[in-house]
Amino acid sequence: MEVGLAVNPFYGCCTTSGGLAAIDINTGEQLWYLPTIEEEAQPTGSHFFGLVQKHGPSGAPVWAAPSYDAGRDLVYFGTGQNFTHPTTDTSDAIFAVEAKTGKVRWVRQYTANDAYTAACNVASLNHPNCAKPTGPDVDFGGATQLLRTLEGRELVVAGQKSADAHAMDPDTGEVVWSTNLGRGGIIGGVHWGLAANEAMGLVFVPISDKGIETFPSPGEPKPGMYALDIATGALRWKYTRPSRCEATECVFGLSSAIIAANDVVVSGTIDGYLEVYSAESGERLWSYDAWRAYDSVNGIETVGGAFDGHGPMLADDLLLVSSGYTYVGQQRGGNAFLVFQLEAGDE
Repeated sequence: MEVGLAVNPFYGCCTTSGGLAAIDINTGEQLWYLPTIEEEAQPTGSHFFGLVQKHGPSGAPVWAAPSYDAGRDLVYFGTGQNFTHPTTDTSDAIFAVEAKTGKVRWVRQYTANDAYTAACNVASLNHPNCAKPTGPDVDFGGATQLLRTLEGRELVVAGQKSADAHAMDPDTGEVVWSTNLGRGGIIGGVHWGLAANEAMGLVFVPISDKGIETFPSPGEPKPGMYALDIATGALRWKYTRPSRCEATECVFGLSSAIIAANDVVVSGTIDGYLEVYSAESGERLWSYDAWRAYDSVNGIETVGGAFDGHGPMLADDLLLVSSGYTYVGQQRGGNAFLVFQLEAGDE
């Protein structure tokens, strides 16, 4: 992906954009394809005495699976930042698209002029493939959700790396509410998605808020789990995760996708804990340190580690989760697939 390839100063960044495709499940035929940037990338300059060509616009990638609204026959999805200038009005945005045709119903952009690649946090901002001016890199990395309030109103809800949660009218894209929960940043804010308990009228928002030394985020980090009212965005409770150490490698926020089931919320943490919270109060009910060695069922000793990316899963009375994830040197790696048996009374 070009956001990473741009680290090579001899790479001519960047020409690609994100997109969404509809595929016939019976034949595999592509029914339609919607690029997130309609314009073809054009030469915008060069560096290294004209040897390396720059291009734009580019970027606005799609990081997560779309969500489907059967009643309106719409598909909702979010996009990331632009890679280069000129920027577009489709980056850091939420799309609503007609499922049958791929026609865009509406687009709601939340952060304009956000151009960034991984070149921007290598050594210095003088890297030739780092866009100038440089944006905050505040993608929508997790899937959108179509949620219903206790009063019956439907809203499209999404979390952003700016540490904001947003709710939109599904018919128009009008912003109903936006709530900020932290400082956000390149690896801050909301990464891989939200969860909700519609019967309680709550949406749960995990916040990472980790900064990096080469591209610091202003403000104080506020990693933890937050519960918001689906209808208003008002804060109902929060669980702030304390730092367990001051070392650079100690990262203690919530980055992975989460799940909500019955009266609990389940989340993995970047510092390797699997935790269960009360959906009603935010009280931490259970915590398990996965940073340890395991004797696996296939006879290979392995170790657990950080939880990031994909989240835990529930199947019948089993809780399944993958432990061990390394990302830009910020977490301790591992490779353990863990299965927990829920006991009577856990439900």
